[in-house]
Amino acid sequence: MTDTSTDSIDLSAIRVALIGAGNMGGPVGRTMLDAGVRPENLRIANSSPASSERAAEELGATAAASRSDAIEGADVVVLGVKPYQILDLVAELRDDLPGGAVVLSLAAGTTLAQIQDALPSGAAVARAMPNTPISVGEGAVGIMRGDAVSDEQHALLHALFSSAGVAVDITEAQVHAFIGTAGSMPAFVFTLIEAMTDEAVRLGLKRDLAASLVQQTVRGAATLLTESGTHPAVAKNAVSSPGGTTVQGLAALEREGVRAGVAAAMAAAADSSRAMSKG
Repeated sequence: MTDTSTDSIDLSAIRVALIGAGNMGGPVGRTMLDAGVRPENLRIANSSPASSERAAEELGATAAASRSDAIEGADVVVLGVKPYQILDLVAELRDDLPGGAVVLSLAAGTTLAQIQDALPSGAAVARAMPNTPISVGEGAVGIMRGDAVSDEQHALLHALFSSAGVAVDITEAQVHAFIGTAGSMPAFVFTLIEAMTDEAVRLGLKRDLAASLVQQTVRGAATLLTESGTHPAVAKNAVSSPGGTTVQGLAALEREGVRAGVAAAMAAAADSSRAMSKG
């Protein structure tokens, strides 16, 4: 197994080009800054100079005058544009790509092989699938390593995501499951939290109190499982007294098909990811 320990990696001199600091690129840039990349070394190039300036100001990074300016001397080039733009962007950057840089794509649907084929032979390419909670240090990132990525570059990628929450190595065959399990999951959890909050209001709580109680309970339940290592079924049974309020609620969840609905949502996200890869 490759050693991906990040304890001894100093990110203060690492230069990162972020091409596209939008809904996903922005949180990735913030995560890398939190991990130790210096603001002057995180250079942002969006679709226009004005957009680059706005994103850089928001993140506390540095705006680049152009994409070629952003990648000059970069150790890592992060591609944060839309999936349909990835291959055109790679073609645009290929002649200016610094030797020894690792290209990191955040796009779903475009494979390592497709990106590698569009770059000079031997270019180091990796993919990362992050979810939005990385922006508060409680997210998940799946890292896919291309054949030309060295052990040092691989460890560097893990170091750059060390403040994201959890960063794990996955294969491209696993990326669809990862998207269903982590990539799209925040939206599913937000929907459940919204539903629980609305019902709490209907039951008589003020909305600010309802929101606070629901969010704290969801956070506490997840933290309890993480810190105790308890299986969810065991934790559930521990608070389910015979004939009590909790078992009545659990029975209602099963009758309404909540478990099947969650599974269907995850499967639909994974299936959509597979379809994008084939398209």
